[in-house]
Amino acid sequence: MSQPGSGPPNSPVASPMEPPMTPQPPMTPQRPRRAVSGAEADFSSPQPGFASPGFASPPPGFAARTPPFGTPIGSVSPGPVSPAATPGSGLRTPARVAHRPFLGSSPAPSRMSDGPSQSAVGVDEGKFVYGTDINETQVVRDFHHFIRQFRQPGAAADGRPFYLEQLHKQWEEPSLRLRGIRFPIVGKDIATFSPALYDHLIHFPTEVIPIFDRELWNISVRELQAEPEDLGTCQVKVHGLQEKDHRIMRCMNPIDIERLMTLKGVVIRCSDLVPDMLSAVFRCSSEDCKNEVTVTLSHWTIDEPTRCETCGASHSFEIVHNECVFADRQMLKLQEPPELVPEGETPQNVVVCCFDDMVDQVRPGDRIEVTGIYRASAVRPVAKFDMCNSVYRTHVDAIAISAEQKGRVDAPVDDYELAQGGPPKLADEQDLDPQRNTPEDVAWNKRVRELAAERGSDGKLTVVSKLIQSFAPSIYEEDEVKKGLLVQLFGGTAKPMSQSSKGRCRPEINSLLCGDPSTAKSQLLLYAYKLAPRGIYTSGKGSSAVGLTASISKDPITKDLVLESGALVLSDRGICCIDEFDKMDEKARAILHEAMEQQTVSIAKAGIVCSLNARCSILASANPKDSSYDPKKSVVDNINLPKNLMTRFDFIWLMLDKRNRETDQRLGEFLVAMYSETGAKQRAEPVVDPEFFRRYVSFARRWVFPRLTDEASESLIAGYLDLRNQGYNREVITATPRILESLIRIAEALTKMELREEVTAADVAEAIRLLKAATYAAAVDPETGLIDMEQLIAGNSASKRKRTKDVEALLSEVLAERLGESLSIDALRAVMNEKLAEKKENLLTDVDFTPALRKAEEEGLVRKRGKILEVRVA
Repeated sequence: MSQPGSGPPNSPVASPMEPPMTPQPPMTPQRPRRAVSGAEADFSSPQPGFASPGFASPPPGFAARTPPFGTPIGSVSPGPVSPAATPGSGLRTPARVAHRPFLGSSPAPSRMSDGPSQSAVGVDEGKFVYGTDINETQVVRDFHHFIRQFRQPGAAADGRPFYLEQLHKQWEEPSLRLRGIRFPIVGKDIATFSPALYDHLIHFPTEVIPIFDRELWNISVRELQAEPEDLGTCQVKVHGLQEKDHRIMRCMNPIDIERLMTLKGVVIRCSDLVPDMLSAVFRCSSEDCKNEVTVTLSHWTIDEPTRCETCGASHSFEIVHNECVFADRQMLKLQEPPELVPEGETPQNVVVCCFDDMVDQVRPGDRIEVTGIYRASAVRPVAKFDMCNSVYRTHVDAIAISAEQKGRVDAPVDDYELAQGGPPKLADEQDLDPQRNTPEDVAWNKRVRELAAERGSDGKLTVVSKLIQSFAPSIYEEDEVKKGLLVQLFGGTAKPMSQSSKGRCRPEINSLLCGDPSTAKSQLLLYAYKLAPRGIYTSGKGSSAVGLTASISKDPITKDLVLESGALVLSDRGICCIDEFDKMDEKARAILHEAMEQQTVSIAKAGIVCSLNARCSILASANPKDSSYDPKKSVVDNINLPKNLMTRFDFIWLMLDKRNRETDQRLGEFLVAMYSETGAKQRAEPVVDPEFFRRYVSFARRWVFPRLTDEASESLIAGYLDLRNQGYNREVITATPRILESLIRIAEALTKMELREEVTAADVAEAIRLLKAATYAAAVDPETGLIDMEQLIAGNSASKRKRTKDVEALLSEVLAERLGESLSIDALRAVMNEKLAEKKENLLTDVDFTPALRKAEEEGLVRKRGKILEVRVA
C-alpha cells in the first residue's frame, strides 16, 4: 500500500528494516507538500515502483495518480502486503489527477485517537502515515467495509448497500465517465459505522481524504468491471458532520488547525475566479538551446531555474504561460449568522477557499454550511524577506458546500431560461426526477404535492388556510395581513425580458406594515424573514445608504479596491426586511426608489461603475409620527415617509389597536394561554411545521410559474376599470397603472400558493379584495371617506388640494384689486376672510394662508417687507 503524507515530494520512505528502493522514472509532477523538517528530504530522489498483489505491474506509460500533496498514491515500499490486509487496494490508479491543491500542507501533529487502541488494530499490519497515528491499512479496510456494508436505518437487509447504489447511479451518467465524479458522503454515517475511521477523518483530513479518493476509485473499477483508463477520478465530498465538530467563528481555537470542521454563515463577498498555478514551464531564451524545464509547486512557491543544464547559461529562463497547469480557485468571505452574534459584539468573518467544481456555486446573501479544513498560513511583512510574523492568517479550505437549511437557498429559473425554453411545468414532474434531485429532495417534493392536493369536506383546496394557520401562530388573528405576507413570500411569475427593451417586469411584491405600537409588526417581519428562502433583516435607524447598497474596501491580500455587498444586494432573489422604516435616514431611503421598481442598485464609486442586481421584495414596518395612529389624518400625514416612495408598495397594511371589549377578551385569553400550564397543554401545534413550510415556499418559487388565462385577463381589466372610477369626480385618482401590475402579481402569487399553473377569475377577485383590504383602506380620505390614491403621491387629499387652489385664486383676486398699494399681512387676511364669509366657506387658517402667500411671493405678485406687503404690477 501507499503511504499518503509519509514524506516530502519525490522522497523515498522506507522502514529501517526494509532494503533500499529501486529507482523508477519520475512521476507526473504535481503540487508537493511542504517539508516538515530539513532531514526528510531529498527532492530529486526517484519514486519506487508499483507492486500489487491483485494485478501485474502497469504497462509502460501509465502514470500512477499523484495526490495533491506529492506522494504518488499506488507506490509502496518493498515487502509483501497481504490482500486480506488491504482489500481492493491492488488495483491500478488513474492517470488523470483530481486537483485538490489545498490538501498540499504538512501533516498535523500527532494526537491521541479517541477510537480503538493500536493493539486492537494490529500494529504490524500496514504502514503508519508519517506524523500521525493513522494505520493506513486499517483506514483502507474500514472505508471498504463502510462503502460495501453501510445501510440506512429502515432499509431492507437484502438490498444493495446505500453508497454502492449511489456510486452506480453517478457512474451511469456518460459525461462523468472520463471527467470523474464528486461523491458526497455524510460524516454522521461514517461515525455510526466506524467511530475510529471518523476520528481519523476529523483529526487528519489532509492524509485521510486522499485515501478515500483512491479507494473509491478502486471500488468503482471493480464494481463496474471497467478498464482503469476508462474511468475518471473520484473526489469524496464529506459533509454532515456530528454536532461536536460544528464550530462558530468566534469559538475557533488553535487546536482546531488542520482539522475537519463545519461552519455556518452568510456569504457577504465572492472574489473573482483566480487561476492557481500547479506547475510552470520555463524555456531557455538562448537562440540555440530552447530547453524546457517543468517546475512544480514546492513550499507554496515555484522557483525559477537559475542555470540551464543544456547550454550552461545563467538566468536565461522565461516562463511559458500557455503550457503551465492551473486550477480554479475562488475566495469567499463568510460572516456569522445574525442569530449567533452575542449582544453588543460585531460579527466575525472567515475566508473560505473554494477549488475546482465548488467555484461560482454560491452568491452573496446565501446562507451556507461549509465543511472544510481549518488552516493557518504565515504572513511575511516584507515580500522578499524570509522572516514571518508571529501572528498567522487563518482560512478554511472547503471540502463541501451546502445550504445551511434545506429550502433556504432556492434555484429560481433565470430570465434566460424563460426566454429560451420556457419555465418547467408541474405535469412534467421534473421535481421528482431522481437524475435532477437527491432522494431526500424527491421525498420532500412528494409531500409538498400531497399537501397541495388535500381538499376539505366542501371539495375545496385547504392548503391556503393551513398555511395561514401555520404562519406566526403565536400572533392572534390578523389573518388578512398574514395572507398578504404569504403572497409576498411566494411572489409572482418572472417574465422574460423584451428584446427591444432592457426593462424588467418585477415579480416581487413589496409590503408596508404601519399602525399603532404593540400590534406585532416586528414579530411578523421576523417570522417572514425566517421563512423566506433567502433574505436580510435590518433596522432603519441602523442602516445607511452604503449599508443598503455596497461599500468600497481594500482587499487585504491583493490590495485592490473591491465592492462589499449591502443588504439589498445580499437579498437578491429573496426578501429584505426593514424594521423602523420611518426612522431611516433620508439619503438611505432615496436608494430604495431604484431598488423597488427597477430592481437594481447603481454604483459609481472610486472608479467602479456598475449596476448590481437587487431583485428582492421589501417588507418594511413603520410607526406613526405621534406614537399612535390618528384616523382623522391620512396615512401620509401619519407616517414620516416620502410620498412617491409609498406608491411603490403593493400592500400598505394598517394595523390599528381598536378598542373592543369582546376582541380584547379573546386576545387576553389567547396571550395568557401561551404562558399558562393548562394553555400549553391545550395549544395545538401548527398544521405545517416551519421546515416543511420553508420547503413548500421554495418548491413553489422553483417549479410553479402561473400564466394568465383569457378569463383572468378580462376580469383584471374589468376590476381595474371599476377601481379607476370609484372617485366622486374626475380630478380624484383612485387607481394607477401600478395598481394593475400589482393585481397581476398578487393573482399569480395566490395561484402559486395552491400549486396551480393557470390564474382564474376567482384569483383575480381575491387579489382585488386583498388590495382593497390593505392599500385602499390606507388611501381613504378621512374628510370624505372616499378612496383617493393621489394623496399617496401628492401627500394631500382631494379636498385639501381643492381648498389650496381656491385660496390661491382668492389671494390673486384680492391682490389684483390693490395693484401698487401697500397693506399689512393682517389686513390682507381680513379682506380674504370677508370674501370667504360671503361665500359661506370656512375662514382661513395658517395652514391655508401661509403656503398661498409664499407662492404669491415666488411668482412676484407681492414683496414682503417685515409685516408690510407691497403689491406689484404683474
